[in-house]
Amino acid sequence: MYKLLLYAAVGAAVIRSAWLLIGLVRVIPVHLRARTRRWGLAEVLAFVELPVFLGLTCLLVLKLVPVPAPGGVSLLAAALGATLALAGLFVSLWAIATTVRRRVILDAGHFVKEEHPLVTTGAYGFVRNPMYLGIILIWFGLAVAFQNQILLLACAAYVVPVMWFYIRVEERMMSSEFGAQFEEYAHRVGRLLPHLVRTKPDAA
Repeated sequence: MYKLLLYAAVGAAVIRSAWLLIGLVRVIPVHLRARTRRWGLAEVLAFVELPVFLGLTCLLVLKLVPVPAPGGVSLLAAALGATLALAGLFVSLWAIATTVRRRVILDAGHFVKEEHPLVTTGAYGFVRNPMYLGIILIWFGLAVAFQNQILLLACAAYVVPVMWFYIRVEERMMSSEFGAQFEEYAHRVGRLLPHLVRTKPDAA
């Protein structure tokens, strides 16, 4: 059971790495065709996370990340970590499925395609940034499952701050592109956590 939970957490990392590789292949042609694109400090910092995560996945698959000795605490940590990682995977795949239904393919980087609609349903009706929520959950899930202090430090000191910075920059771009439509959406749906009580837009 203990090993199965660790395999589940690693499986989430492997699946995320697979779509990362596809995204990296597409990134240049997609950005060249975009009507709006942005590359700055936020984008560079966030882009670094991609090869780091791919490297981490390789280490996990090759079993080069230390595995805690089996026991009650380790089993509980593995169960919690696997749950977080799989939840992150689910939210990310839900986001991908939502955009595919709107005929928009998610790609790496900050850009707005010519045909890009503002997606506000499905995973994007749950939180405004489901892909970034998924990334954070997978990172923390792996750190908890393997009880790895280095991964926990990377999550707290790098992944979360960089994702937050990246999101703020992206949302300024989306506000500029979609105006009042995005502002109403941002008022109604939480950035990374769902609103417990649905808010209604202010009356005109």
